[in-house]
Amino acid sequence: MINIDLHSPTPIYEQIKTGFKGLVRKELLRPGDAAPSIRALAAQLKLNPNTVARACRELTAEGFFESKRGEENIVSPRARALAAADTRNLKARIAEAVADGLKNGLSAADLDEIVSKAKRETI
Repeated sequence: MINIDLHSPTPIYEQIKTGFKGLVRKELLRPGDAAPSIRALAAQLKLNPNTVARACRELTAEGFFESKRGEENIVSPRARALAAADTRNLKARIAEAVADGLKNGLSAADLDEIVSKAKRETI
């Protein structure tokens, strides 16, 4: 479901947020669906529930989840649009990084190798 890399410089709560957005992009979670409970997800990922709760609070503040105190988090109708906006931002950052690499003397083959290595290490 959601993968966490404990060695990543990205904070765990950010990885959880990214994981939820990926589930919506892949349509494994849809608007109106209940997200796993904080305790259940924390147990599944072997994480502190406070870390999972922080990710869920931030997703709620961003409008990705709808939630009422003491109730489950529900994927909001806006979740797909928010996940799509994140994808557009990510594509723009990748394009900028490629342009910077080319300007700094990396070849297309160098960039392909970097991307391939990153994919291997992530999968």
